[in-house]
Amino acid sequence: MALLASAIPAAQFPWLVCGAFGGYLLLMLTNPVRASLRDGFRCIRRYSTLWLTLGIFGFAGALFQLALRCYYFSVLPFEERPAFVWMRAAWRDSNLWLHGSPESLWHLPPFALHDAIRESPLPALESVAGIFNCAFSTFPVAALAALLLLVNWQGHHTVMRRALCQRFRGFGWIVYAGVLVCALGALAKPCLYAAPQLINAVCGGPDTPAAHAGQAAWFRWAPVVAWIGFLFEYLFGVCMQIYLILLAYVWVRGLTFTHSHLLDFAIRRCTFVLKWALVVMLLSSIFIDLPLILKNFPAFQSWFPDNADVSDGRQQLARTLLTGILLLSASVQITLVFHSESLFEAVRDHLRFVARHVWPFGWFLIIAALHFYLLQVALGLVLRGLGEETAAGIVWSLIIPWLRAIVAAWLLAGWVCLFKRCDTGRAEAENWIQF
Repeated sequence: MALLASAIPAAQFPWLVCGAFGGYLLLMLTNPVRASLRDGFRCIRRYSTLWLTLGIFGFAGALFQLALRCYYFSVLPFEERPAFVWMRAAWRDSNLWLHGSPESLWHLPPFALHDAIRESPLPALESVAGIFNCAFSTFPVAALAALLLLVNWQGHHTVMRRALCQRFRGFGWIVYAGVLVCALGALAKPCLYAAPQLINAVCGGPDTPAAHAGQAAWFRWAPVVAWIGFLFEYLFGVCMQIYLILLAYVWVRGLTFTHSHLLDFAIRRCTFVLKWALVVMLLSSIFIDLPLILKNFPAFQSWFPDNADVSDGRQQLARTLLTGILLLSASVQITLVFHSESLFEAVRDHLRFVARHVWPFGWFLIIAALHFYLLQVALGLVLRGLGEETAAGIVWSLIIPWLRAIVAAWLLAGWVCLFKRCDTGRAEAENWIQF
């Protein structure tokens, strides 16, 4: 970044920004899906619930990470505590207008731009895939949702049970029991972070045999509980995504609704998406969660060595494969939401959709990937410049989820509008969902 700052004179930088902004406007005003993107923006203006819902989930996750960091700062030894810096000094050197200095409020380390560009493609593609699957992480809100589900808040538990039994008959009770088990895992997951300190306090100190045994059990079984909790988080996220898709759909159709009834309807439609969700959960469990679980058991440590570089490479590959599968099956979920079909029929109709509408669909992928990539690079650069350990960086980390939520909600609503436009000529139009 320092090289970039020296290569760009301050007087030329505004012109470069104006040129880039002009090219962006030209792209947005001439692409084939501009009408759907415009309608998506109008949709989120009409129903702010779309971006507020995504923002609340992201903000709750960022707030939990901040609380966890403060908790570790209070309980860990001094040398292991996370760093906190209230504020760095300002700078007045005109030669440091872009990258700052290590002691300044704003400082971009060397190659910060290069690192941000290199690290952003996979998260950006995961965000694009999230539009077609699950656009947000629901932790830790999913723990509260699990509690509300178990106590049958506003009757949603009953709606879920009846929908599962009606959709899957006898097998629905097995799925229902699995959802309840996963809900209990989601309730327990936030407590896992404080479990080591609680074990030490109960056992009388970290050096006692009971504490060592408890720590070993926690280390071995915590990933199992986290995995079970993640399954509920994903199912809850899919249900909320269906709710947001239906919210955009009622804007397209001009229907009247209440949010409680729309949520019940989303729960019922979730049973049609459940088979596809189970496929995604199975792939995620095999490629991502299973290696993390088995590496803690002696019998499988030779298969999954506890090496950070190997583990990170395996996770990177698994995330890439799963993202590719979700992008290749982009319209399967929304087809199941809007049409009462089997999974096989939804995959067949997805292939037909892509074959018939490859031009607008491809452009939508390009526009979505471009926005998520630029957003990822920009947010990462600002966080690097402010410093994750500073007060300004912490505040910025709490703002990031809201910016991502606006972009994700806009593209999700735009995807619904595009799918509706492309699907209006469908021969089986009578199979559209009825309110």
